[in-house]
Amino acid sequence: MAAPLLVLWLASPAIAWWISRPLARHAARLTADQTLFLRKLSRKTWAFFETFVGPEDHWLPPDNYQEHSAPVVAHRTSPTNMGLALLANLSAYDFGYITAGQLIGRTAEAFRTMEALERHQGHFYNWYDTQSLKPLPPTYISTVDSGNLAGHLLTLRPGLLALHDHPILEARWFEGLSDTLGILVDAAGGAAAAPLSQLQKDLAPPVRFPANDTCRGTKALEQLAKTTAEVVNSLEADAESQTMGWAHALARQCRAPSMS
Repeated sequence: MAAPLLVLWLASPAIAWWISRPLARHAARLTADQTLFLRKLSRKTWAFFETFVGPEDHWLPPDNYQEHSAPVVAHRTSPTNMGLALLANLSAYDFGYITAGQLIGRTAEAFRTMEALERHQGHFYNWYDTQSLKPLPPTYISTVDSGNLAGHLLTLRPGLLALHDHPILEARWFEGLSDTLGILVDAAGGAAAAPLSQLQKDLAPPVRFPANDTCRGTKALEQLAKTTAEVVNSLEADAESQTMGWAHALARQCRAPSMS
């Protein structure tokens, strides 16, 4: 009767070793369409922070934006939201949606506001009004939100420290332009077909602008900015507001490196 238990006891070191082995990591294999879908999704996600995190809210992220039944911005934020917005800036830089100068500028503005917020023994309250910057009642400290912010800051630090190793103008900047252009093409339908088609040809892979050739990259952006201006003019007459929003977003991205 004791034999099965003795066998398991004798085998326990081998069983413990087997179940403690590190899990094999399977690399994700995405198709071209899946990659394109995810990149467009990331650009649309960044559009929230690009649109709503600005001077009106002291560079703090509103909690949410309600589209229906009427457009309403929730002008309140939490430590978790602040941390997410800081990492959204870093992610936007990594994807080529903003320049290093814009990343540093947005981060500095957010830190300046956060430093001025009322706190309790160094801890941020869980909710603040993003326009008055006053804590929202009832005031309390959330260990969950404070921990989330701490984790976000620990992730942000190495990203900022690595900036000085990056070239001024990288190939991913043109990849970011391609993401915005893809969304604009979807929104425009058949409008401005000729200039949009030219933009797609200019940004078609492989990217023809060397990352270490800032001069050629700048000239390419100048040409893209001119073509984008033609797109904006072509759509100005009868395009929907959403389409025009993406057209202007593309124009801003083309001009950003020269303005930073």
